[in-house]
Amino acid sequence: MINENQQNQTTDAQDLNQEIISTVTATVLQTLKATGQISGESKEHKNNRMESKTVDLVGMFFRILERFWIVLVCAVICGMLMGMVAGNSVTTYSATSKLYIVNKDSSGVNIADLQLGTALTLDYQEVFKTWEVHKMVIEELNLPYSYQQMQSMLTISNPEDTRILYITVTNPDAKMAADIANSYAKAAKIFITNTMEGVEPSDFSVAQEPSVGYGASVGVSAVIGFVGGGVLAVAILAILFVLDNRPRSPESIQQYGGIPTLSVFPANKNKRHAGEFTSEKKKTAAKKPERSGNFLEISNFQPLDYVCHEAMNTLCTNLSYCGKDIRKIMITSRYAGEGKSYISMNLLRTLSQLGKKTVLVDTDLRASGIQSDYRLRYSTQNHYGLSEYLSGICSLKEAIYQTDWPNTYMIPAGYEAPNPLQLLDTQAMGDLIEQLAGQFDVVLIDTPPVGILVDAVALAKFCDGALLVVGYCKGKQQEIKDAVESIKQTGCKVLGAVLNGVKFNSMSNRHYYYSSERYAGHYNKRYYTSKEKKQ
Repeated sequence: MINENQQNQTTDAQDLNQEIISTVTATVLQTLKATGQISGESKEHKNNRMESKTVDLVGMFFRILERFWIVLVCAVICGMLMGMVAGNSVTTYSATSKLYIVNKDSSGVNIADLQLGTALTLDYQEVFKTWEVHKMVIEELNLPYSYQQMQSMLTISNPEDTRILYITVTNPDAKMAADIANSYAKAAKIFITNTMEGVEPSDFSVAQEPSVGYGASVGVSAVIGFVGGGVLAVAILAILFVLDNRPRSPESIQQYGGIPTLSVFPANKNKRHAGEFTSEKKKTAAKKPERSGNFLEISNFQPLDYVCHEAMNTLCTNLSYCGKDIRKIMITSRYAGEGKSYISMNLLRTLSQLGKKTVLVDTDLRASGIQSDYRLRYSTQNHYGLSEYLSGICSLKEAIYQTDWPNTYMIPAGYEAPNPLQLLDTQAMGDLIEQLAGQFDVVLIDTPPVGILVDAVALAKFCDGALLVVGYCKGKQQEIKDAVESIKQTGCKVLGAVLNGVKFNSMSNRHYYYSSERYAGHYNKRYYTSKEKKQ
């Protein structure tokens, strides 16, 4: 029995020790987490979170400077309004009557009289707030004012360390201002003597009719309005800049999406020399590949200028660094209008110029931007495409077309399908992409926007990597993260982003893209000059 009791006591003690250790450990962990020494958040996310709280003061300055005309317009408008208000304002006159608080019964002024006078000065200021005093002034001068209006014209003050009351009246009529001030002094003496039974003040100074009035200066008011309007406009622009949550730089894409920016494309101005597009078409026509089977002519394709051409070369180079196994590339965006089809078509041509046999699959079966924007011309009567192939209407041979660019092929979207997702999210679509990967060096899949439709997410599982096209100053930065996470959930890599539509010559972007904007104009001139000489 003794041994059993000892064993039970030993077991209880061990349990108690374990409980104490667990409690202490939990407390220590909570303390460390509270102090930031232990956290489940990685350093990278911490840095990103801290960076998101900072404000780009340089960018804000250039943004305000870029919109300086707004500041100037607001300043001019406010200056004109203030000047008009000052011009229509009424000139007022101020007259002051003074009362001296002193004990006239005393033969001399002593300390007691001074203390009494100071105390009475504070009390007598309240006399002028009574309706009885206002009534006596109104009745004496037969004024058409109410008590509230009389009080608004009246100001009572007492200079420090004095026993003098200043009775100041402001009125548009100079003589009326002096009469009212003297009448208030008279009424106050009567009220103090009869009602308060106090020491009657003495007339220290009688109000005189003022010769100079006070009115708002038109010039000064206009300057104040001009400065105030400009400051207000600057403040509003600064607030709008801070609240602006649109992607403007590769840093913002990296910060919110966690993906690198593989290339930056300027805004497409479609400014070409008159003979360039014609010569380009002739040059392309001279190098047309031999037609075998279905043929597709891309009739509305604008050649790239120097800056866009170099941006596309940069994109192709960065894609080559992603790995040799990345051959099935999905190109998508968050919204329509971010330049997804523009990137797809130019990437198709650039890869072919680099010697890679490339095919582009247009999977936007609802509203294909490639078919409408680039005016595809078919060599066959039946314009078969991806929707017809997946529906079993035609074979792959009938759906794939050789284009008028060397080494390039295309499977257009075809006719609009009523149920695109049921066609795209199938094994047949996966088998098609695998079959194309065996025949071509690179397979480009142009998908609908991932932020609007689920078609792109359904296609991501068939691809080796995805390229996200982000429109400059379009949408919110947080939506980049949502798009990346949606693609990653399928197991597809997000290779990076393409920032499209950047205005290099914009003043607010010069600190981001100064070198690109600086050398763009120089090399564009040389680029066009050399092409004209060749013509």
